[in-house]
Amino acid sequence: MTVSGEKWLREALYRFLKSVTIPVNTVTKEHIIGLLAEYEDKPWRRHGLYRALNSFFKWASAEFGFDNPMLSIPAPKTPDVILHTMTPENTEQLIKASSDSRTKAIVALLADSGVRRTEMSNIGLEDLDLENNRIKVSGKGDKEGYLIFGERTKSFLVEYLQDRAPVDRLFGLTTYGIEMVLRRLQHETGIKCNAHSFRRGFATALRHAGVGELDIQQLGRWSSLEMVRRYTKAYTFDDAAKRYKPIVT
Repeated sequence: MTVSGEKWLREALYRFLKSVTIPVNTVTKEHIIGLLAEYEDKPWRRHGLYRALNSFFKWASAEFGFDNPMLSIPAPKTPDVILHTMTPENTEQLIKASSDSRTKAIVALLADSGVRRTEMSNIGLEDLDLENNRIKVSGKGDKEGYLIFGERTKSFLVEYLQDRAPVDRLFGLTTYGIEMVLRRLQHETGIKCNAHSFRRGFATALRHAGVGELDIQQLGRWSSLEMVRRYTKAYTFDDAAKRYKPIVT
């Protein structure tokens, strides 16, 4: 989720809690359904708000001992659409548009490893293993894992380290700082540019290369195969048909 998306969810949750004139422990299913109905024409925001409310009431009901009104409310459906997926051609354009070695290294690492923004912002110099082309990362839920990258990305990282000589964090940027780098590239190139589009591109490129879902799950540090399938929706029937081999020959 983008920084702006997280901000919107926090503000929407705050507005709801402020607008409720009764104690939180007496909020009913009907109150929440009424709020979600306000976003009928914005399914992604409605789904995001549902998740925020679900997390809040799960915590609050357990903490203060009241019935969770979310338990009987099904998650709103979202459109089955293919979100923007970064292609290798897009990545090349972005690298060429990068004005400094740090930006090139960021773009290359996002494309080559599917690294999350939070993971990238937390990479320390001690986590970088240039000899084996891998980086130790701390992901969602503080789960530790590794990401790998190729020789060209390694060359961008080496060039950046020689130019900048960082002393603590590899890139010295917060998640917001990384988003600003990508927004600037999007403005300059017209290519929709965020960490999720790189992550989808990473998974889809591996799928095109014939890498199996279990391997993609491990390489991308996804919690389930269902998440892998969500991120590879850009892989179509026509793509699969190109890899098809007749059984009867």
